This record gives sequence, structure tokens and C-alpha cells, in this order.
Amino acid sequence: MNAILIAKIAAILCAGLFLVFLALKKPSLSDFFEKASLAGIFLFALFIPIKDGFAIFGIVFAIIFFIAFRISQRDFKLPFTVFNKPIIIYILIVILSFLWTYSFSDSINEGGEILYFFAFFFAAAELLNSRKRIMFILYTFAFSITVAIFYGFFQGIFINALHSANRVTGLIGNWDGYPVQASYGIVLFISLYMLKFIGINKIDNINNINNINNINNINKINNIDKTGGIDNKTKIINSKIINSKIIQNSLISVIIFAGLISIILSKARSAWIGVFLGIFIIMFLRSKKIFITALIIILIFNAGFLYASKSFRSRIFAMFNPQIYLCEVKGHGDIESHIALVESAAAVFFEHPLTGVGVGAFSKYFNTHKNVHFPDYYNPKTGKKEYDTYDNWPENGYMQTLAETGIFSFIVLMWLFFLGLKEPIKLYVNSEDAFVKKISVMTAGMSMVFYGSFIGISNMSNDQLTDLWLLFLAIFASVLNMSKNSGKNH
Repeated sequence: MNAILIAKIAAILCAGLFLVFLALKKPSLSDFFEKASLAGIFLFALFIPIKDGFAIFGIVFAIIFFIAFRISQRDFKLPFTVFNKPIIIYILIVILSFLWTYSFSDSINEGGEILYFFAFFFAAAELLNSRKRIMFILYTFAFSITVAIFYGFFQGIFINALHSANRVTGLIGNWDGYPVQASYGIVLFISLYMLKFIGINKIDNINNINNINNINNINKINNIDKTGGIDNKTKIINSKIINSKIIQNSLISVIIFAGLISIILSKARSAWIGVFLGIFIIMFLRSKKIFITALIIILIFNAGFLYASKSFRSRIFAMFNPQIYLCEVKGHGDIESHIALVESAAAVFFEHPLTGVGVGAFSKYFNTHKNVHFPDYYNPKTGKKEYDTYDNWPENGYMQTLAETGIFSFIVLMWLFFLGLKEPIKLYVNSEDAFVKKISVMTAGMSMVFYGSFIGISNMSNDQLTDLWLLFLAIFASVLNMSKNSGKNH
């Protein structure tokens, strides 16, 4: 760890200790601590697609004030969610890996990120305890991801990403993180705005179109004149409602279209896999007809880009044929190194199947253990077979988990992933509340996006993707708790 990082950690610890002291001495400040923690969550949702450094500050801010909030209320229990068991076990395994890690400094760095990501999850799950708070955070992210998507769209045009090896990186300057975030945004817009969910609640806080339609129906009944016609006032109201609905759907369609284009122009395969899975699970849950329609549209969409863009075509086909790596000589092109990285991670796992080499320690282990190395691969720049030195981390979240923390952490993480898909689908099927249905289907879609990204660049310490997925998972956990409490009250 460098001096700057140590200084940051020391500053955070000092601030945290001061807040703990205040919380113990002045429990009356609990409301202030709660609002401050919510402000941190807001900062995260606002900046994560724009300036991820500020977003991380929001996470730390939210965690510190949340701890102070719980202490001021003399409540030392861990917030309850349906995901607690796998999360707690996974955290324990990560912490235990510090004992046998091959690189303690890397484990502290990567493992520390995992710990505060999950701390942020619990803070969000506890504090986003009303529909109003949840929607405020979702609207905030919708705003910021819209800005990021349009930036990425025009960036792709200006750098000629369609016909060159250049790739869209978005406002965060990352050609892997940005497209996955854009995928999250597309899932959010489809779930919240494009699909209607009929529920038993007549006032839907998430989308007032259904509510307006209910009011409109009442107006139709109350404003029918003696001849059976509808008066002019009602006609004007109907016209305004229809026009606003058309404008909203048109705007959302443009955002989704721009998002899909920018994802393609980023040429990040794991993001493209994730957004496919996310959209498909949403459409399949809502309607099989909509699912088939979306499938046809996306296939046509991809066929067009495969035909028009040589660089996009080479990266997609290279997933199945590493020799097409030759098509990417002029660009980043590291298809074969990715394959080698996965094979190297497998070699590390087979050497340490139970414990792994320690969270975050794969790169150090690889650098010093020449018996675990990349397989030979053909380098088109030299015309020779050699070891790839481009990168030294697995670039596959599943294999990285196996290599660094062993088989047990992998099983527990897959348990969490399973619950992250099963519970939203279960609540979606069982609930009759339109708001709950929207959040459930959104969470299922977000989970599929994240699991797809895990095939490539994502891992549990990725500060642009994992913490964002955990925020949506926390929102769902809160909605699930509210639904259970509502059912008990009834």
C-alpha cells in the first residue's frame, strides 16, 4: 500500500471514530446520521456512471454514517435480508484468506473493497425502506446513466468506433465498466417505463400513468353529457395524457437505442452477453410474445452491425475462434491472452482447490510461480509463439473466485447468485402489487447483466459494477421485507 492510500484509510478511520463517539454521546443525532447516510447513497447513484471516484466517496460516506446511525439507536444487529447467509459466509471466507494469502497487501486491497461493498449493501437495504426513497435513488441513477449513455453514443460516432479498432469508454473512461453500466441502465428503463404491470394498488408511486388512466376512466364516467358524449374538458385531458405517454415512450426508446449502440461500439463481449440475458429475462417474465419480438429485433440489430463493422465482427467471432485474433492486430486485441488467463486461473485452482491463493493475490502468485504460466500463444506482431505478458489477472470472475478463494467461496457465491435471480422471480410471480412487480423484474434483469459481465472483466471487487449490482440487490431486499411486513399486517 502506498502512502496516499494509507493516508486515506487513516482519515476514514479517524472520521469514523469521531462519528462513533458522537453517536454514543448524542443519540438524538440519529436522524441526522440517517439523512447523511442516505446522502451518501444518493452520491453513489449520481456519480457511478459519470465519475466513479466520487461514487466511491459516496459509498464510504454512507457506510460511516450508517454505522453511526445504528449506534445512536443502540441497534447492533445486522440488517436482515434474504441474502444474509451466503453474504456472511462469503465475507468470512474472504477474511480467512488473509491468513494464507500469497500477497497480504493485495488481499487487503481487494478484500477490503469486497467488505465495504457488502457494508454498503446492508446500509442501502436498511435505509431505502420506503417507496419514495427507492424511487428517488432509481430516478437519480436513471438521470446519470442517461447522461453517460448519450456521451458514449456520440463518443462512438466521433472516434469512428464502427469502422476502426477504437472503443467507447464512456465518461468513466473504461471500455469494460461503461458498457455494463449502460446495460444496467437499459434494464432499468425497460422495467420502469416500457412495461406495464397491472396491480391491486390504484395509486402507483413508481409510474403514474396507470393512476392517470384510472382517474381518466372516472372522469369519463362523471363527464358524460345527457346525449352520451364526453365533454370537451375530458377530451383535452385525454389528449394530454396520450401525448405525454407518446413523448415518454419515444424518449425512453431513444435512450435504449443509444445505449445499445454504445454497448456495441465499446466491443465489450461480456457486456453484450449480459444485456442480452437481462433483456431476455425481463421480456420472458412479462410476456412470451414480447420476448419473441425482442429476440427477433435484437437478432436483426446484431446482424446489421456484424455486416457493417469489421472490428465488431472480429471480436464477436473471436470468442469462438481464437485465430481471428489476427483481425485485431491494429487494436487492443487480446483474445488469446484471455483464453490463456482462464487456463492459468484453472491451473492455480487445481494447485490450491480448497483455499485458493488468497483474495486479490492471483497476479502476484502468477508472477512468481513459473510452473503456473500462460500457455503458448501465437503473437501476430512477432510471428512467434510466446508467453503473453499483457495481463496477469484472470479476466473471468468465476475462475478468479476459484483461483483466489477456492471451491467453497465459489459455491457460496453461486448460492448468492442463485438467490439474486430466484427471489426476484418468486416475488414477481406471487405479488399483485405493480410497484413490487417492477422492482422484482428489474432486479432479475440486473442480476443477469452482472452474471454475464462475470464471464469477462467483472469480479467481486470491481468498484464500477459489483457495488452497483449490490445497490439494486439491496433495493430488492428492502422491497421484499416491506412486502412481507405488509402481508403480516394484513
